Amino acid sequence: MNFTRLVSLFMISAFLLLVGTGPVFAAQTPLITISEDNQTVTGDTTVLTDGSNRYGYLTIHSMDIVLSGTDAEITVHYSVTPWIAFLVFLFGKQDLKNRVLSVVGYPETGKDSQVVTYAYVDNSRAVITVKNAVIDYGDGSYWYPAHTFGTVIPKLTFILGPAESKIYSNIKVMQKGFGYFQ
Repeated sequence: MNFTRLVSLFMISAFLLLVGTGPVFAAQTPLITISEDNQTVTGDTTVLTDGSNRYGYLTIHSMDIVLSGTDAEITVHYSVTPWIAFLVFLFGKQDLKNRVLSVVGYPETGKDSQVVTYAYVDNSRAVITVKNAVIDYGDGSYWYPAHTFGTVIPKLTFILGPAESKIYSNIKVMQKGFGYFQ
C-alpha cells in the first residue's frame, strides 16, 4: 500500500469519525455587570432565533471592539463546527480568516484607507486590528459610523476608554453611529 493511499484512508476514516459524533454546542450565559459609566443599547428586541448567529461553520458568541484613536482592535469569540475544525487544522486558516472578516464587515467597501491585520486566530477566537475604522474630528472627538455585520452578534461591546463602554445585544445592523471623546 503506497503512502498517498494510506493518508487518504486515514483522512476518510477521521472525517467519518468526526461526522458520526455530531456537533457539540456549549450553552453560554454570560453575566454582564455594568457600572454607571457604561451604557447598554439593545439592537433587535426580538429573541435570538436559532442559528441566526451562524456564518457558515462559525457560531458567533460575542465581539469586543476596543476603539483607540482612529483604530479598532476587534476580538471575535466564536466556535467552529468540530469536523470543520479538523479540516482547518489540515488545510490551514485562510478560509477561517476570510469568514471572520465577512462577519466583522471590514474592510468596508469603498474605504481604501482601512487596513485590516490579524494579530491572532484560532478555532475559538480571532483578534484583528482595523486602521481608520473611526472618523477623527481632530479635537479629541470621534465618530464610529453606521456599520453592518455579516451575521447577528449576540453581544457586541465597544470599549471607549478605561471606564466607558457601550453594549449592544443581538445586532446585525447599526443604523446609526455614535460619537465619543478620548
